[in-house]
Amino acid sequence: MNKKLTIEPKVRRLVNWIESINKGSIQVPQFQRDYVWDLNAIKDLFDSIKLGYPIGSILLWKPENETFDRSNEIGGYSIKEPKDSSEYWYILDGFQRLSTLYGCLTDPNKDNQIVDLSLRNKKFNIFYDLMTEEFLIPRSESMIEPYQVPLYSLIDTKAAFSFQTNLIKNNITEENVELYMERYADLGSSLIDYEVPSITIDGGHIKEAVDIFSRVNSKGTEISPDWMISALTYSKDSDFRLGSLIDELLLDLEEYNFHDISNGRDLILKCITHSFGKAYFDQSNRIEQLALRPDFIEVTRKTISSIKKAVEFLNKELLVLNGKQLPYVPQLIFITDFFNTLDTPSTKQINDLKRWFWVTTYSNYFTIYTISKQREAYKQFRDYLNSETDEIVFNDKPELSFKTAEFPIKINAGSVRSNALILFLLNYFNDFQSNNEEFTNLSLSYLFSDIKNDKRAFYPASVIPIANRTKKRIPKFIKLDEFDGFEKSDKFFVSEEMIVKYQLDTSDESKKEILEMRQRLIQKAERDFVESLGIEYDGS
Repeated sequence: MNKKLTIEPKVRRLVNWIESINKGSIQVPQFQRDYVWDLNAIKDLFDSIKLGYPIGSILLWKPENETFDRSNEIGGYSIKEPKDSSEYWYILDGFQRLSTLYGCLTDPNKDNQIVDLSLRNKKFNIFYDLMTEEFLIPRSESMIEPYQVPLYSLIDTKAAFSFQTNLIKNNITEENVELYMERYADLGSSLIDYEVPSITIDGGHIKEAVDIFSRVNSKGTEISPDWMISALTYSKDSDFRLGSLIDELLLDLEEYNFHDISNGRDLILKCITHSFGKAYFDQSNRIEQLALRPDFIEVTRKTISSIKKAVEFLNKELLVLNGKQLPYVPQLIFITDFFNTLDTPSTKQINDLKRWFWVTTYSNYFTIYTISKQREAYKQFRDYLNSETDEIVFNDKPELSFKTAEFPIKINAGSVRSNALILFLLNYFNDFQSNNEEFTNLSLSYLFSDIKNDKRAFYPASVIPIANRTKKRIPKFIKLDEFDGFEKSDKFFVSEEMIVKYQLDTSDESKKEILEMRQRLIQKAERDFVESLGIEYDGS
């Protein structure tokens, strides 16, 4: 007899969720996607918890009789086997959130097995700055201040005394020690007592669980902000309709494949906010308030025109051939501000903007800084535009170079590092010169169809990005010997030695060695390029 399917809402404290994962009573099915959150999403999650905002429900499922291969890690740590094979739940929805919470709130110094040290260090090594009251990842261990505390310590009641003792040892004033410990206790309590809701599905088969998930996850249609602004600015004497202007702009951007950029309409509103000298990331700068200004329509029309200039600049000067290839969405906002302020920028200013783009792309610029530091970076960018400084790039630690992320392990459209590599390869082939040709889109081809890494993805050293001048389909795989005699093969990082090796031996082992040779060539050229920007290169 089939077990009756039951659905039950529950609410548990955050520490109880951590405990459940520790016991192995929550498992990750193999079909879950990889961890994809960036640092901004991670910090936003903890900001929400700090403020007591909801972070959404976790959807858990215990199947009637189906079993699936299980992942062996969550948040960079190994997942324990459940004591009772019948007493565990699969995560259906909420894996990114639970991974973040578990990875950041688990003490790596205790008896917890780290299975992905790189992921743990780059994503989950989150600290809280008790002076600025902001979440951050330190740029190096040596730069951790006494008043910056790892999040996992905040839920360890025994750690508070040691932290206080360390403050005193570092000659922090008695007044500040008292202030920091009060903030320490407040955030610790917020984390420990924070309640996370869940919906548990007990029984049923995978099709039923997926159907329930799709219903739980569905949303109603909301009024778009741009149409709300249109209502606020409506006048019988004005032909201004912001919603229609955005529609027309997105149609114009189809020429550059930017019409489907992530959250396009919201992004355009942020560009408009930025154009009033108001940082787009400050929630207090609401566009509804700006819409009441007498110059709102004039500034907005100019900003729409500047967005077109910004996208054309990205296409022509940097070979960003579609919106998904843009490493960071905020880059478009800043570049729009550049053209909004400088009607006829000089050659030097254009070159400075190109350098700013490459530095912000390779340095994780938009993720390493807290909001207060982002404000400083925004101010310096504005000061540059207003000729109050000659330096367009902000660095809060001038004595410490920015550092690249490590060479990507796979090509992922949502990865900043992958996009950086693709853009580098395209621009290297073009000698980093302005592009005066009409490229319709970007195609990614690969060297070998049958060689993949342990992530079941093509090796990044196998990718060959090609800028199309026509809509003619580019083959996904290019044979290595097709480069034989091609005078620009070196621009594709294909050497004669690689071609000869392939012609003599087409075994899998030989192909992997060829890819290793190509990766070394790419990394050497990429290292030279980023070091010319003053950035430290991580070639691991």
